[in-house]
Amino acid sequence: MRRGWPLILAGALASLLAVALLGEAFGREPTGPVSSSYATNADGLAAWAQLLRRNGHTVVQLRMSLQRARLDPRGTVIVLDPSSLLHSEGERLLAFVKQGGRLLIGGHEPQSTLPALLPSPPKWAPSGEAQLLPAERGGASVAGIGEVASAGEGEWTESHGYTAPLRGAHGDGPLLEKTIGSGTLALVADASPLQNRLLASEDNAQFALDLSGQSRQPVVFVESVHGYGASRGFAAISTRWWVAFAGLLLAGLLWSVARGRRLGVAEAAGEQAQPPRADYVHTMSLLLRRTGDARELSSALERLRNEG
Repeated sequence: MRRGWPLILAGALASLLAVALLGEAFGREPTGPVSSSYATNADGLAAWAQLLRRNGHTVVQLRMSLQRARLDPRGTVIVLDPSSLLHSEGERLLAFVKQGGRLLIGGHEPQSTLPALLPSPPKWAPSGEAQLLPAERGGASVAGIGEVASAGEGEWTESHGYTAPLRGAHGDGPLLEKTIGSGTLALVADASPLQNRLLASEDNAQFALDLSGQSRQPVVFVESVHGYGASRGFAAISTRWWVAFAGLLLAGLLWSVARGRRLGVAEAAGEQAQPPRADYVHTMSLLLRRTGDARELSSALERLRNEG
């Protein structure tokens, strides 16, 4: 029983780790940063990324910094609800648009990030109510769209120099577009119509496809602005998995201790180091070795039996 406890402990630890790993892989609650294409929660964009793949687009989730990234001007770049945007990143994105690219940028409270891209961005204000946004006729970005459902998180209050494909309840709507150089800049004041929670509502899915450019064009979701880095090799393995690996290693060591042969002096059984039957066999072997005569051995056995 003393040798069994490490085996029991190893089995229990391995079982707990297996359950934890299965829960990590298959049973996690939807998580992720706001407007990230990795995020599966209500305000993520994972459903939009999947929709694009199913409709023939090449989807790239860019974890590299924008300064070092190569952006194809034939595609669309999406930067929604960034945690921050450096001035050098804004310059890189503006150069991409001028070369012919299509840029979707903005999100909730964009006044903190858009100055890195535009010296005088349009004014933004929260709208504060869910609403249906009718599409303007003739808008290339809303062709074939009737209404778009929105959570009402914000809208542009001025559109000087821009077109507004959607009509807002109080201002100029959540989307403004402008041609710069050979490309198109699309400013998004409210990303909710494109997020997981509303993508299946009204004409939102078609709206998301139209904003992404022509079919089969590459679409790049910039994830470095959401805190994701370009991790490779062992650095890409999360801390939770490293802890699980360490636990499995410990379970294996405990199992080895439980199953391995112990070294050292054998414990005595009762008062004698060996049972009486072992003495009896040893005595018989000595008699046979000494005499080699079976008759003498028979008489010795008879005497031992009488004495016992």
